[in-house]
Amino acid sequence: MRIAEGVTLVSPTLDAERARQIIKNAEPFLTGQHLAYPSDRDGAQVHLEAYFATEAIVQCPESVSWLVEDVVIWMRAKDLRPTVIFAPGTEPVRRFVEKLSRAVHAISVYLETKPSGRFGDTIEGSIPTDASVLTFNLTSLTGGRCVGFRLPDAAARNGGHVVGTGAIALGASSLNEALRRRFPDNLYIAFHVAVTNHNPDACPANAPRLRPWQEASADIIARLRGESI
Repeated sequence: MRIAEGVTLVSPTLDAERARQIIKNAEPFLTGQHLAYPSDRDGAQVHLEAYFATEAIVQCPESVSWLVEDVVIWMRAKDLRPTVIFAPGTEPVRRFVEKLSRAVHAISVYLETKPSGRFGDTIEGSIPTDASVLTFNLTSLTGGRCVGFRLPDAAARNGGHVVGTGAIALGASSLNEALRRRFPDNLYIAFHVAVTNHNPDACPANAPRLRPWQEASADIIARLRGESI
């Protein structure tokens, strides 16, 4: 169900009016961009043509409560009882995951996430051996690479048993199919967002200046707070 320009509600249990209010309050979708993600050149990089700032959504307490409630409903319907929620270690993700962990009586464990958006190797906290793990992120704009592969693989390497994965928003990518093949039954997504990406070598010659993705995020947060951009 399309609830706003470029935003489709896909969670069957999230009330449509609540979903519209979540997007209306945060206005997280910014189009007409040319963004580098991650913003460093230390590995693979893509260019984004739009940005969806779930980090803006988590600044709205009511929206966070509604989304946490929906993830819990999904977990109960799937009979998932993770003892660990494993997520990137950024401040907005922590804000959401701490509430989710308390709601399901799980512990929160975080994977190092560099300022550029690239994952590191350091784990904050510990995953007990054979613990059931739900991997989670706010946004997967590159089509599920983080929630489908990087986070689950890191959790498994550190002794966990991944029982499911999820994100609030999922962008458009060929990787989406691989994500669904890996998690055909235990995948949570609240919104599909029209954020496409392409490899740097396919970048059009007449594209505007390449910006770090953090600039788009900062623009959205500033607008949400009523600050001048």
